[in-house]
Amino acid sequence: MATVNKHAQPEALAQLADIQEPALSNDWYLAPGWWLLAVLVLTLLWLFYRKYRQHQLKQAPKGFALKALAALDLGAPDAPAQITALLKRYLLNQQPDHPALSYSGEAWRQFLLNSLHANQQAAVPELPDLLVLHYQGSPQHSDVQAYASFAVYWLQHTVLRQQTGQTSAQNKTRFSKGAVDV
Repeated sequence: MATVNKHAQPEALAQLADIQEPALSNDWYLAPGWWLLAVLVLTLLWLFYRKYRQHQLKQAPKGFALKALAALDLGAPDAPAQITALLKRYLLNQQPDHPALSYSGEAWRQFLLNSLHANQQAAVPELPDLLVLHYQGSPQHSDVQAYASFAVYWLQHTVLRQQTGQTSAQNKTRFSKGAVDV
């Protein structure tokens, strides 16, 4: 057995300092699965925001057209031409190479009516003869009002279908390759 020096014990005890415990950590560390879940939720929120923003940007021209249509003076002699120009400007924004942009008169009227779904065509406000409406010296206010209300209905309910044939992206690709129709 080891011998204990009883005289050195009080001196050694005096030299010892109190045992210091490490400070408690108040940080709360999440497990990696929670971090992964948080990243996934943030990514989904960002994707939903992006989709919502794209929808807003796609619908913005329709809102601008409706506001411009509401601001039109329907008593002006060129009000039907202004309504047609507004609808064609909207169509140009949505589909820049649409063949209906060059239509006038009955062809434009038929395009407007046919671009609505079949079930919506039954609820369409009466659409006057546009050729007569455009070239009359002073069109009747009721006809102009009917055309304006149809334009509002058309802007709210139309779904422009992709036209058959080549799209503008195909045309750009074709022209960038050097192939030109002669």
